[in-house]
Amino acid sequence: MKVGIVTPVYPPYHGGMGLVAAREAGELAARGVEVEVFTPDYPARAKQAGVNYLPIWFSFGNAACVPALVKRLMGCDLAHLHYPFYGADQFVWLWSVLKRRPYVLTYHMQAKTNDWRNLIFIGHRWLFEPFVVRQASAVLVSSFDYAKSIGLKHQNLIEFPFGVDELRFSPGKDENFRAEHGIPGSSLVFIFVGGLDRAHSFKGVDVLIRAAASLPRTQDWRLLIVGDGDMRSAYVELAGALGLSEQIIFAGSVSPADLPRAYRAADVHILPSVSKSEAFGLVTLEAAASGLASIVSDLPGVRTLVVPAETGLVVEPGVEEPLEAAMQSYLDDASSASLMGAKARKRILDAYTARALADRLLQVYNGVIS
Repeated sequence: MKVGIVTPVYPPYHGGMGLVAAREAGELAARGVEVEVFTPDYPARAKQAGVNYLPIWFSFGNAACVPALVKRLMGCDLAHLHYPFYGADQFVWLWSVLKRRPYVLTYHMQAKTNDWRNLIFIGHRWLFEPFVVRQASAVLVSSFDYAKSIGLKHQNLIEFPFGVDELRFSPGKDENFRAEHGIPGSSLVFIFVGGLDRAHSFKGVDVLIRAAASLPRTQDWRLLIVGDGDMRSAYVELAGALGLSEQIIFAGSVSPADLPRAYRAADVHILPSVSKSEAFGLVTLEAAASGLASIVSDLPGVRTLVVPAETGLVVEPGVEEPLEAAMQSYLDDASSASLMGAKARKRILDAYTARALADRLLQVYNGVIS
């Protein structure tokens, strides 16, 4: 079996969709599947050996028109499209029609913004998404909760959560990482991991910073923000204006090798996303595998990753007060973070390991091809 994995982004670019695609490619290859990864050849982005970079006719953010995809997929038995991938989805559909070969579609999220770009997203959903989704032999979605919230339907809709490498992300305490970033060993550390660029503005970093501003400076805490992008300077400026330059540490991008260390330097993970553009939250799985409790927004899909009051807390999205109250609860009872983190780790081992999910994915492929 030869599978073509089609994704708009791929490591070393930081983004959940690319990480999922990369993890699946690696796990499938380990099972003897011939895998080819196809992604746009964006200018000025670092490349990875063994990946097929497609010439771009034009691009818009992480969307790219790549008609060469039709020809490059010709030798594949099956394609796996990570969606949304505007500018490539039509060509996967065209390849499927011409070659009469199937494709599987992973529906990551319904793109949405609060500016003029949303008109493009709406237009695409009306003009192209229906036939791209309908032609797929199977549509995978991280949770039925999210699928229901956006009205996603398909005759072969499969709930298929993303997985995490539970060996790479594991519990422990990394005091050296704390020391490298000037974090006292006694501090209770909240951690946010995510892109700080405009494409990830839905992550709600500004809401998180303003919520942190209400926490008492008399208590020993730090907020570790891991990630980088064109909005980082604005977030640093906001933190400074609120008098949080000492409490909030902007670590920037960390290497894949150091990311598990960052989680092990923390006590509580926070995913404060503000819209349905966040449909799951791979970072929450990484944090849970690392033995951390989480605070996540009450958004479809995202909320399924936390068992309230057992593995973390769920708060109203886009509102500072509930988020601040949740953070304060951990400050007042630090032991609860440790207890919830242990339960979060167990939940990962029970349901979210990348290896078990790769076996399921291979079953989906075999079913589609047969």
